[in-house]
Amino acid sequence: MMIRRAGSWACPPGRRDMGRRWILLLSVLILLSGCSKEIAQIGEISLSERDLSLRAKVSEVYYPGSGRRYVALAQLIKGYLSWEILRSMGHRVDPETLQGEAKRIEEKTQAPQVLERVKQVYGRDRKGYLNTFVRVVYGERVLYNEVFLNSREIHRKESRQAEEFLQEALQSPASFRGMARKRGLQAVALRLSLREGILPWREEGRERRSSSGSGIEQAKRLMEALSRTKPGEVYPEVIEWLEGFQVIRYLRKEGKDLVVQSVSIAKRDYEEWFWEKASKIPVRIYDHALREELLREVAWARNLKL
Repeated sequence: MMIRRAGSWACPPGRRDMGRRWILLLSVLILLSGCSKEIAQIGEISLSERDLSLRAKVSEVYYPGSGRRYVALAQLIKGYLSWEILRSMGHRVDPETLQGEAKRIEEKTQAPQVLERVKQVYGRDRKGYLNTFVRVVYGERVLYNEVFLNSREIHRKESRQAEEFLQEALQSPASFRGMARKRGLQAVALRLSLREGILPWREEGRERRSSSGSGIEQAKRLMEALSRTKPGEVYPEVIEWLEGFQVIRYLRKEGKDLVVQSVSIAKRDYEEWFWEKASKIPVRIYDHALREELLREVAWARNLKL
């Protein structure tokens, strides 16, 4: 029933309050609808407008001025593709994985103040934090450090190349450099020092030239490996590093240092391998303008299976 009051029509107090509550509820629903709107799909992972907004703010924490939507989208796509590649290779990727990674980040971070600022972006939104920050960190870290670098299968071609050269060099150590050249490889002379690390070395007459070195731990590993190898001999195993494979021939000892010949074969390029895998994972971007901006601004976006 409408009540005439002071020459105007008005709702009773109870109905007026109910109307306000409905308006407020409707506003909240509209806001949530916009935030939860799906704007992309990467493999099995859906990406909402809120996800994008949160990631843009995280990008600002690390790189002030970078909080653009296409930048956030690029970061999420790369991280989610890494996650999906892990899934396709049979690795465990589930909510427990994210919780474990969140704990690892908390315990191992070298920048606690930055991490705290990232957490402030999410506030109490634990799900958003796990999905748009932790998932990206985990996917990219594990795929590169634990899978790619440590897989003999991925680097089988390079590993076999190193092994074949080793077997040939063992048969004729004195021909080490020449055999390397015939295979399209480069043999270099190095000086190994526990004090200075690994240094390039060459001799012209009696003049020895060397520059500042690096990798004291690597030098130590090589010197320990050569402890049972005689001068002139080739070390009988391929030495694997995170970045590649190495075959070495022990030349001589100079004081406490060792001089060696070395052939290194780099492991497969990560970006090449990544996109070989990622190009098989479907990516859908439903925001046309955002899709076009990503393709225009991000070179690798052309590799996506759109």
